[in-house]
Amino acid sequence: MAHNNELIPGMPGTVRAVQVFMWISVVLGIILLAVGALSLVAVSALSGDPEIDAASAALPPMGVMWILMLVSAVLVVAQLVLVIRIPRRQAATRTGIIWLFVVSAVVNLVAAIVTTDYVSNGVSLLLSVLLIGLLMSADAKRYFAA
Repeated sequence: MAHNNELIPGMPGTVRAVQVFMWISVVLGIILLAVGALSLVAVSALSGDPEIDAASAALPPMGVMWILMLVSAVLVVAQLVLVIRIPRRQAATRTGIIWLFVVSAVVNLVAAIVTTDYVSNGVSLLLSVLLIGLLMSADAKRYFAA
């Protein structure tokens, strides 16, 4: 809050980068959740078909896939709530975002092991680490301490 005609500093580039990434991630996450859920429903509906059974044999059990989908949905909702709170400049928001990306990194590791999709989960893991690093910068700490 500004007192005695002090100017409120603008959002630093590190925080803006995190915010932009989070908005893009929320939109893509919602789209991917819809496509993923429809895909799982389709695979379940066609489970008697020999070609579908052969193609899905390499995938983890359907229950594991639904659990991963549910965890992803929770992370997308948490990310939406936190990105909306960024302009409030509360330290708890920064801490929440850092923890969100820590959890996301762990989920990416587990998903990579379970699904053997190393490339996309590896990229997501690297992005989580990068965004945590941006939030650990002095500018980000100052912004969220106001």
